[in-house]
Amino acid sequence: MVDWEKVNSVWSAVESNLTAIGQNILLRLFEQYPESQNHFPKFKNKSLGELKDTADIKAQADTVLNALGNIVKKKGSHSEPVKALAATHITTHKIPPHYFTKITTIAVDVLSEMYPSEMNAQVQAAFSGAFKIICSDIEKEYKAANFQG
Repeated sequence: MVDWEKVNSVWSAVESNLTAIGQNILLRLFEQYPESQNHFPKFKNKSLGELKDTADIKAQADTVLNALGNIVKKKGSHSEPVKALAATHITTHKIPPHYFTKITTIAVDVLSEMYPSEMNAQVQAAFSGAFKIICSDIEKEYKAANFQG
C-alpha cells in the first residue's frame, strides 16, 4: 500500500521549485533516453546545452510537473486526471506508455538528489510505489484505447 501522505509531504516542497525540478527531470530523460526527445517537436535535434535554460523547456517542465502533481494530490483516487493525461498522450502526442515509467523513475532519482533529507528510503519507496500505480493505470488506458504507437 502506498503512503500517499509521505508522497504529498514532499510534493508540497516540490511545488515551490517546480520549474527547476522539471527541467532536471526532462534533461535527464533526454540524456538517458535520447530517442525520447523526438516526441517533443520543439526539442527535436537540439543539444541538451541548447535546451538547458530555454523558455520552451521551462514551460514543458511546468506542464509535466503540474500534471504529475494533480495526480499525486488525489492520493490514489486519480482516475479522472489519469484518463485525461492518457487521452492527450494517446491521441495528440502519441507518446508510448513506457515513457511514463522512465520519466517517473528519473523523477524519484532527481527528487532524491535535490531533497536528500526529505527523500529518505521510506519516502523514495512511497514515491516509487505511487508512480508504479499511476503508470499502471495509464497503461490500462492505453490498452483500452488500443494504442498502436
